[in-house]
Amino acid sequence: MNRKQEISFLLDKQEFELLKEIIIVNEDIDESIDRVKLEGNKCRLKFSYDALDELLGFLAAAENHAKSKNKQKRLENLYDKLKGLLNLSGSVKFYGKTKILSKRKAGTMSKVYVFDVWIDNPETPQRILRKIGISDTKSLYNFAKSIVEAFGFDFDHCFGFYDNLQNYNKTKVGYELFVDIGEEPLRKGFKGVKKTKISELFSVIGAKMLFLFDYGDEWHFIVELKEIREALASESLPALLESIGKAPVQYPPCE
Repeated sequence: MNRKQEISFLLDKQEFELLKEIIIVNEDIDESIDRVKLEGNKCRLKFSYDALDELLGFLAAAENHAKSKNKQKRLENLYDKLKGLLNLSGSVKFYGKTKILSKRKAGTMSKVYVFDVWIDNPETPQRILRKIGISDTKSLYNFAKSIVEAFGFDFDHCFGFYDNLQNYNKTKVGYELFVDIGEEPLRKGFKGVKKTKISELFSVIGAKMLFLFDYGDEWHFIVELKEIREALASESLPALLESIGKAPVQYPPCE
């Protein structure tokens, strides 16, 4: 399947305004929004499979953090509508069902950042670790998506990177998705994750950050930069390089 092939669909004006409201800066998505055409009281948009797939991630995060039930329901309906488009068009990857990392060809001039990422939970008897290779040009948003997918979780909540590994409430340096979606960050001065490249945050081998995913269940991951090397022309990134330990269930059944 050609994931760059475009999907054309119609939204009513209220759906389109809701979509624009939660959009995070993204070149492919911005281009699709800019090309909108009016057809009566409807708006016609064209998205590639990949851009529409990523848009679902934004919608899922916005839905989980909506401040009103009405807005949450509207976001849920829009999410289901767009997810249905991918289903009908034969896309094999959906948010909530992703099992493998997305893959893109690395440029010969880019570098590969190799990270060890493990779940930080004193109640876990064994270390659960994933080694991930990713291009230095990717954003923290892309990195977060790769981490979550590597552990088999749904990429459906907000998240942040923090320099205080023990207590993110006492952190001094933070990067949060809240900033990108227009929500109040944990602390004034925190930056977003969509415009921040991995190389801006991790510059030396051994650098560590706390990656917090889902502020409800609070999944804590420690992220450590282990290696920086040249990318190979034939290398597909991001890549899951090593997997140690069985990941826990993200949403265990109620007892």
